[in-house]
Amino acid sequence: MYVVVFLAVYVQVFFMLTFFERRKHLNNLHDEDVPVLSQYPSVAVIVPAWNEGKTVHGTVDSLLNLDYPKDKLEIIVVDDGSTDNTWEEILKYKNNPQVRIFQKENGGKHTAVNLGIDNTNADFISCLDADSFVAPDALKRMINVFQKKKDVMAVAPSLIVNKPKNILQYAQKVEYNMSTYYKKMLAYMGAIHVTPGPFSVFRKEVFEKIGKFRKAHNTEDQEIAYRMQENHLRIDHCHTAYVYTSSPDTVKKLYNQRLRWIYGFIQNTIDYRRLIFKTKYGNFSFFTLPSGIISIVAVVYISFAIFYNTT
Repeated sequence: MYVVVFLAVYVQVFFMLTFFERRKHLNNLHDEDVPVLSQYPSVAVIVPAWNEGKTVHGTVDSLLNLDYPKDKLEIIVVDDGSTDNTWEEILKYKNNPQVRIFQKENGGKHTAVNLGIDNTNADFISCLDADSFVAPDALKRMINVFQKKKDVMAVAPSLIVNKPKNILQYAQKVEYNMSTYYKKMLAYMGAIHVTPGPFSVFRKEVFEKIGKFRKAHNTEDQEIAYRMQENHLRIDHCHTAYVYTSSPDTVKKLYNQRLRWIYGFIQNTIDYRRLIFKTKYGNFSFFTLPSGIISIVAVVYISFAIFYNTT
């Protein structure tokens, strides 16, 4: 227990020192007006949808409302073999010149996103889950990061729980707000381990250099971040770009989500175990992966300790 507590405090202190070191830079970013870009590169946003008939309409509308030149933004909506009214909702956009629609047999989210990648020549490619909604200025802010930092190959946004309705969702809202802080600190360290499905943006050459998305234990957004780290492709974070995402509203749904995340982390870390404690992979190798492993071990140990002491 003492070892677990020491490591937990060590990680928090490390993040705190990173924060104080970069505080002035963060304040400048927070106060910054919506940027005026020197140029507007073409962007394709892929919306993979499976049984998202209730939310896909709002997702696409949020993309159409982005503050970005219409002739530089294409929206690719892919129905991945839905069994509800998702395709009927998508068909409402068939005459919109900004939106391209596809329907395919169910093959998993990664196959739907890859279909979109294969059907665009845009300079930048993003993916937006069909239950998430972007702030109008989010894309401008993220493209601005690419223009300021030519070596950045992917940018992740800040995720916010959309319209929480019960205590479980409010708790997740606090968690997501904290994760924005953690992800920004990891970005400064060059150690981000996941590019979230809701609206991470990639330069197209990422997929040309290392390939497209893989199934990756149903955590394809994590696996591609591991692959980028292995190939020394820099991932940054734009904490002023907001994406509102749906969160589980029941304990069962939350349990299933977290089980998938933990299982995906364990399996992807096993697949990329060759990266751990290798100097050429920097803080990702010496900090992010070990911290994740220690966190899981600590949760298991504490859970068993509580169970043992209460029986």
